[in-house]
Amino acid sequence: MSEENKMTLEERFECLEDILEKMEESGVTLDQSFELYKSGVEQVKACNAMLDQMEKAMLVLNEDGELEEF
Repeated sequence: MSEENKMTLEERFECLEDILEKMEESGVTLDQSFELYKSGVEQVKACNAMLDQMEKAMLVLNEDGELEEF
């Protein structure tokens, strides 16, 4: 498993903040901005997947075998 796959949700949010700060710096080229943007999109996708997993983990089966929120 790669280091990026081991990142926590909080670490991914920090990474997104870093990406935004870099994009706001003067002197960033269009190519660099585009690469940062792509990296940010990947981080957002990973965050969404992690949040979906957390949400599913919060669902439990009740006595009737139906899913309900924890």
